[in-house]
Amino acid sequence: MAGRFLLLAAWCALLWCLQVAPVLSRDAAAEADDAAWTAIIPEAFPRYVYTWRMSPDGSYREDGRDAASGRPIQATLSGHWRRDGARMILRQEGYSFVFDGVVVGNTYAGTLYFNDRSFSRFCAARGETPPGRCGSEAGVAIMQRRD
Repeated sequence: MAGRFLLLAAWCALLWCLQVAPVLSRDAAAEADDAAWTAIIPEAFPRYVYTWRMSPDGSYREDGRDAASGRPIQATLSGHWRRDGARMILRQEGYSFVFDGVVVGNTYAGTLYFNDRSFSRFCAARGETPPGRCGSEAGVAIMQRRD
């Protein structure tokens, strides 16, 4: 009888652990991804800064402004993002732009594609301040798409 009780207690503890872990990771993911990222796209749009407001539901909104004057350069655009480990992909709605890159800490860098062709490198920093520059290091170089 005591053996059955211990076995039942062990199963309950295991099931409890399995149920708690996804909730904790979902909350951590929502906190990590419900943020603003501010990007520069040096080859394609060198004078502009873009801010993506990411939502945990996988959508984002993009605003662009002139880096020198701060004036808006476009109406707010929207799109969808997904993340698989460090890799994050943003797809704009209504345009054939796809941002495909890697998140490392508070930076996101990779390749901007237009009509499935590499168009420019890009880099972004978490928050409202754009990165000072986009390096040409391996993590920011033109990557080959795997979609």
